[in-house]
Amino acid sequence: MSLGPAKKGAANNTPLSDIDSDQGGPDWRNALSQWVSQHAYYPERARANGEEGDAKVRVVAQHNGRVTSVELIGRSGSIWLDLALQALFRDAHIPPLPGSGNEPIEFNFTMHYILRRVP
Repeated sequence: MSLGPAKKGAANNTPLSDIDSDQGGPDWRNALSQWVSQHAYYPERARANGEEGDAKVRVVAQHNGRVTSVELIGRSGSIWLDLALQALFRDAHIPPLPGSGNEPIEFNFTMHYILRRVP
């Protein structure tokens, strides 16, 4: 799974995930995309069953990046994909928000689980 390279200062528009938030700015969203690419996985059960789909979660994190809440808000059609996305963020430490504020961030994150097929 690859989310593509992040570009400083520009939003990373990857076909494999979407971040529904303007908070943090494009550099933070790119850092989050890079974090996801390093921590995400395709569940073996879903891969073996040929399961694909879009799973969506609402994430709440403290300013320092500590995730305090993950809620599944869009099902992929695969229990394994849904659980993998929730597990990705549960009790995680994502990149901290820039600046010195203390306000938490809340965002929706969609993962597009797509199997590669080799002809």
